[in-house]
Amino acid sequence: MNRPIDSKCQTLAAIMACALLGACSTVEDAPKGEAAYAAIPPAPAVGVDYHISSDDVLRIQIYHEPDLSLEDAQVTAAGMVRMPLIGDVSVAGLSASEASDVIAGRLGERYLVSPQVTVFVKKAAGRRITVDGEVREPGLFPIDGRMGLLQAVALAKGPSRLASLGQIVVVRQADGQRKAAMFDLSAIRKGEAPDPEILPGDTVIVGLSRAKAILGGALLAVPAVGVGFIALDGGR
Repeated sequence: MNRPIDSKCQTLAAIMACALLGACSTVEDAPKGEAAYAAIPPAPAVGVDYHISSDDVLRIQIYHEPDLSLEDAQVTAAGMVRMPLIGDVSVAGLSASEASDVIAGRLGERYLVSPQVTVFVKKAAGRRITVDGEVREPGLFPIDGRMGLLQAVALAKGPSRLASLGQIVVVRQADGQRKAAMFDLSAIRKGEAPDPEILPGDTVIVGLSRAKAILGGALLAVPAVGVGFIALDGGR
């Protein structure tokens, strides 16, 4: 006779546990509206150095040494750039100014007196986004400078004819987890909502059904306190 009461107690306990840890949810529960915009961090401060990545293309200029300068120096998968006289130099993870100092230091050890080196990133392969889902040409796209969601979708030749414009999912790596938020592209186009900034490494998925298929599975608990992207399963 106590079984129905026990069953109700177990159900109530499960509900309370979810309330404490966060709602057990799917991609439909990703933050929308003002909550989604609150999840987008402020734009990086102007002048923050980009960190060189594998496959970047650099221009390396040695003052008064044209034979040592390079116009199109590609960074290898190992993060190296090959220089005349000094061979491979590790530059991945460095800013352009830091790479300039490293190369100048190597040249100054044996070959040049107080060399002046300037490194410029001509092609930043590390600054890329993925646009997928209900778009005409999904793919991986490089970005230069700052970019909004409208421009990101335009890189994929725009949404398909039957795309769900009110359900644009942006996936971002933050705090060691993949997280997601949902935006309304129609409202952004009409000027009724701001155009959120898309950052290097983001994935933009047009259409909730496609997002569910691509993300493949349920999401982790939604934080009960605070606003942010919803955490995706596994934190990958």
